[in-house]
Amino acid sequence: MKKLLLLILISTSFSACGQDLTCADFKEGEFLIPADSLNPESYKISRKNGKQIEIDENGDEIKIDIKYQDDCNYILTYQESQNLDNLARYINKSGGIHIKVLEIKGDTLSYSGLIENDTLSYEMPGKLIKLD
Repeated sequence: MKKLLLLILISTSFSACGQDLTCADFKEGEFLIPADSLNPESYKISRKNGKQIEIDENGDEIKIDIKYQDDCNYILTYQESQNLDNLARYINKSGGIHIKVLEIKGDTLSYSGLIENDTLSYEMPGKLIKLD
């Protein structure tokens, strides 16, 4: 009986400590975009005050501005002050990457990113894992 009571207390403690995250919880902090079939490498993300810094596996940084439309929808554009490659310039000219949050499970946010202009509409799914 004592073992059963202890087991119930432990499981209740763990479930009470867990919290449901919302879109707002992903606006600031440290995150990870894991490697997947579309992105061969993972990125560490740091967000604060509408700015995002992505650090790739080589330690290279990419600075991005975040324009929130609401807590769950935002647009990412590369900061022009850095040396942008052709793809980043193309994305900026297309109005940025429009992010739409699809689902949050535990510490993981699933999203759809859309790059769209007169000649292209490219959708890319992804995940963002909260680290802190």
